[in-house]
Amino acid sequence: MNPNQLERYSFWWSEVRLVIAAAALLLGGVPPVFYLLPGMYGITAPLLKICWIISGVVSAYLGYRWYQNDMRVFGGKDTWDIVAFAILVVTGINLGLTGLLGNNIGMSILGGRTVFFIVGLIYIAVAVYIYRRWKASGERMF
Repeated sequence: MNPNQLERYSFWWSEVRLVIAAAALLLGGVPPVFYLLPGMYGITAPLLKICWIISGVVSAYLGYRWYQNDMRVFGGKDTWDIVAFAILVVTGINLGLTGLLGNNIGMSILGGRTVFFIVGLIYIAVAVYIYRRWKASGERMF
């Protein structure tokens, strides 16, 4: 797999992760898969943990690519691009750590339905923003 393909797959994984994480937060901090497949915890929990770890690896890779690209994303150093990209990367690394440690650091620091709801809306806004910037830059992040 070449770097362009890996970047593309990492982008899509991160976009989907942000949307699913937003849904989880809007549902009060519960992964949507537990609503979609109730009673299947024995199967879904380990798969969810693997997905969280993959999210961390993907986010670390995107952070590495950003660093290698002179800390530019979408061809420049626009403040909003960097903020959105940082949210994308940091939240993914947080999920990766959740998969490894069994504790979501972000949710431990800030909790409660109101905070989860606001952060869920921010995740949706970031996913939309990142997608639009990705399309505008020829479907490339770096």
